[in-house]
Amino acid sequence: MAAVKCEPVDEAGFKADEQHSPAPTVSYLQQLVSEHATSPDLLEKGVGLGIRLLKSLKEPLEAVAPLNTTQASQWLKSIGDLEALAAPTRTIVGVVGNTGAGKSSVISAVLDEERLLPTNCMRACTASPTEISYNHSEDPAELYRAEVEFITVDDWVKELRALYSDLIDGNGEVSRECANQDSDAGVAYAKIKAVYPKMTKEMITQTTPEALANDVAVRSVLGTVKKLRATTAASLYRQLQDYVDSKEKNTEKRIEFWPLIKVVRIYTKASALATGVCLVDLPGVQDSNAARAAVAANYMKACTALWIVAPITRAVDDKTAKSLLGDSFRRQLKYDGTYSAVTFICSKTDDISVTEAAESLGIEDEISESWSRIQELSECIRQQRSDMADLRDERDACNDLIDNIEQTWDKWEALGSKLANGTAVFAPSNSPTKKRKRQAKPKGSRKNRSSVDPDSDFSDSDNYDGSDKENQESPGGDREPLTADQVDAKLASLKAEKKEVRAKKKEIEERVSTIRDEIKKLVSEREVLLAEVKAICIQGRNEYSRRAIKQDFAMGIKELDQENAAEEDEATFDPEVDLRDYDAVAASLPVFCVSSRAFQKLSGRLQKDDFNAAGFQSVDDTEIPQLQAHARKLTEVGRAANSRRFLNNLAQLLNSMLMWASDDGTGSTLSDTDKAEEERRLRKQLHSLEKDLGIALQECTASLNQVLEENIFEKFERYIPMAVDAALPTATQWGAPRSMGGLCWATYKATCRRNGVFSGSSGPRDFNDELFSPISKQLANGWERAFQRRLPSTLDNFIKALRKRLETFHREATERARERGTHYDGLTMLAQQLQAHSNGISDIREAVIEATQELQRNANRAFTPVIQQEMIPAYDGCFAERGPGSFMRMKELMQKHVTENRDTMFRMATDVVRIQLLSLCRQVAGDLSAQVNDLKAQLARDYLAVLVGADAASKGPSRAELMLRAEMAPLLAKADQVFAELIPDQALPNHGGSAARREVEDIRSNGPLKSESDATIQDSIMVKTEPEE
Repeated sequence: MAAVKCEPVDEAGFKADEQHSPAPTVSYLQQLVSEHATSPDLLEKGVGLGIRLLKSLKEPLEAVAPLNTTQASQWLKSIGDLEALAAPTRTIVGVVGNTGAGKSSVISAVLDEERLLPTNCMRACTASPTEISYNHSEDPAELYRAEVEFITVDDWVKELRALYSDLIDGNGEVSRECANQDSDAGVAYAKIKAVYPKMTKEMITQTTPEALANDVAVRSVLGTVKKLRATTAASLYRQLQDYVDSKEKNTEKRIEFWPLIKVVRIYTKASALATGVCLVDLPGVQDSNAARAAVAANYMKACTALWIVAPITRAVDDKTAKSLLGDSFRRQLKYDGTYSAVTFICSKTDDISVTEAAESLGIEDEISESWSRIQELSECIRQQRSDMADLRDERDACNDLIDNIEQTWDKWEALGSKLANGTAVFAPSNSPTKKRKRQAKPKGSRKNRSSVDPDSDFSDSDNYDGSDKENQESPGGDREPLTADQVDAKLASLKAEKKEVRAKKKEIEERVSTIRDEIKKLVSEREVLLAEVKAICIQGRNEYSRRAIKQDFAMGIKELDQENAAEEDEATFDPEVDLRDYDAVAASLPVFCVSSRAFQKLSGRLQKDDFNAAGFQSVDDTEIPQLQAHARKLTEVGRAANSRRFLNNLAQLLNSMLMWASDDGTGSTLSDTDKAEEERRLRKQLHSLEKDLGIALQECTASLNQVLEENIFEKFERYIPMAVDAALPTATQWGAPRSMGGLCWATYKATCRRNGVFSGSSGPRDFNDELFSPISKQLANGWERAFQRRLPSTLDNFIKALRKRLETFHREATERARERGTHYDGLTMLAQQLQAHSNGISDIREAVIEATQELQRNANRAFTPVIQQEMIPAYDGCFAERGPGSFMRMKELMQKHVTENRDTMFRMATDVVRIQLLSLCRQVAGDLSAQVNDLKAQLARDYLAVLVGADAASKGPSRAELMLRAEMAPLLAKADQVFAELIPDQALPNHGGSAARREVEDIRSNGPLKSESDATIQDSIMVKTEPEE
């Protein structure tokens, strides 16, 4: 492999004399895989290049693989195993929260979609888990995809039996409570009617769950997966709603599928999911449907991270972070070691009262100047609107005056016409006449008019209460007839008066327009200031909530730690001594205060919604973009580790293949006798290495068993008696009066029908967990200590011993070759391989811990299923009770069963987990042993090939083998050059001497250095190894 030469390093086993000792080298691939390269994007590019490189290396190997005289098939197997490691990682993020927390809105915003997640309007009915992943399809017709998986026939039969137990009363009739949708009977009735809309109450009582499950239409759906696709999010949403939503008025009597859904999977090209994040909307693990509950529980177990969503208006007051959705949930996080994976999301930050926020946050001084200006502007706006109302009255008066003038004009004009026809006319009398009246606007309405939008038009509408009448004058009056000059003079006077009034009206309207523009400016300035004040209040509340939630979260962990520590050993418990750094715990909790609606509005969505995004100057203020970046960042550790594991194994494979291909059988200067002696010495060192590693592995296994014994198994013996003593009081409490915390008959029976686990109108209950609680509470600290601290520490000690012994072996194995000054190139490759093995050892640790965490999560969930199994006779007996006094008999049966079995069921539960944990230890030991054996095999192959010659014991490699090696050698020699484009110039070592530096620059500009013979071979095979565009 092309490499950059560095100064001699003693730790690798080389002497300081540069003339006689090869310097360890740092290849481009080794630089890429080093711990300093943490960018997952860069490492994934390296994986892509590595996959293409392996493809090019497979071609010549596949051509000769059928021949038994070559090692092609062995290398092809190694390449295939390595390619399997390139599969992308998947980071599962569970999203939990109570009803109304805004989970769906937050997820839609993170996906950059207005609406995508299906919803169910039946709040009493738990929705199915919804998984949202990145859509890798390139088909333009399926930019959005979905899969709706339905429960099996057996699952539906079990569900129907449970629904019947909730719905049918003791007389075999449908319970009258079915009309109440929030009751258990109401939920059961809604589910049955949804799937069987034509069933009447009488029909339900006359059939059986098995018969219903065999319905042709229903059976055709059960156990299937419906696949949907669409080009828009809205289209996919509508398709999903047909399956997920429930219709309040199903007039067409069509079957609804939502009770039959097990899980919904959505695939979209959201950038937040592009790096491998899979968001899972978890409705809860105590669903009344056992199949959905199992899916939710499996997701919880597999979650890499957990997002807890709560409205910001309740998140702090309700101590959501501290209570963390219940003691059982919080304790499970402690067992799983996933406290550090929690992210808290405060939703609905746009829901705020500025006055209340400013007062409660103590920021009145900060906003006082702006608030004073806002009040000043409000007063100016009020005054301007009042002035404008007065002007409107004046304008109305002008309009009335113009109307009067026009009426008078009409009369005088009519008189002039009569006069022109020779008829004597007289001046109209001054008595009041009926005229058109404008609708009155009492001054008391000005206050209301001042609130009208200044941009609105004046709503002046003329209403008339009658028609004008001509002035009737009797010819016998004593007035003088009018002359033509008098009539003309009067008309001229009226015209002048009308012109003057119109001029005044125009002036008023101009003043109104000026005031309107001024009000616009004032309103605009006030809105800007209000938005600024609202933004200050929102940000202030966000920061306060963030600090409070972080602190509450840390205090919740502290209380749980102290509770467990006190119960574990009250004599030595010291509340003044912190069991962990709780300030660091608080600081490490990611908290995002988001507004989904403001983000959607500022992104150009929610066009039909009347939502004001004031207080959010940009989308960044909504914190949704930060949450999206956080989602992408969650994958970085897993992606980097997975990529580094692949690249390190690739480096080992390329080094091994290069050492194999470089051995043409002519490079060794040792005689056959010396070769045999060197091989015996090397095999003795390998045997010694194997023995030492075996001892280290035994010590590691013993240490693992000791960790489990001290932290878990010994606790079993101490806490089982406590659980035995508490069992009967716990069972008795279930049947206590409601006022004392007991359950009503219906809930008690429904819980028994579901083997002790039920989430009904009174909340979730788990009889099995409650019985085992005295042990699980006490065991939490020891379990966490064993798997989160002691076990990783034990593996660290083993890895340290393994690495140290490997370096010792390398130094001793290469000692004679260094003293002779032979095998210079081979020793250089062995030094590179040593570094690759050292990196690989770190990968072993991470892989073992990852596997161990998965196994221990399975084990810590194995307690209550054993309790449940032992309690089934009692549950079945209680459910079977009917008639008068049945509740009393149920309680007596339950208490009797608990009394008779409490001495054995807790022992059985702990024994099952003990067996699983011991099996875990054996599996860890087996995994480590397999890794060590693989390492020994690689060491034997590589060191024998370089120091002795892999074919020393035989007559030498076959002709086909030699030809294959000759063909592979140039490909492998320049393989490292493939990764040069990923290493910036400044990252190259600057301490290898100018010659080495020039060599690297030559490689960068001209490609790998090669001899004429190598060039001829390489040109003849014409294999492209440069990365493709």
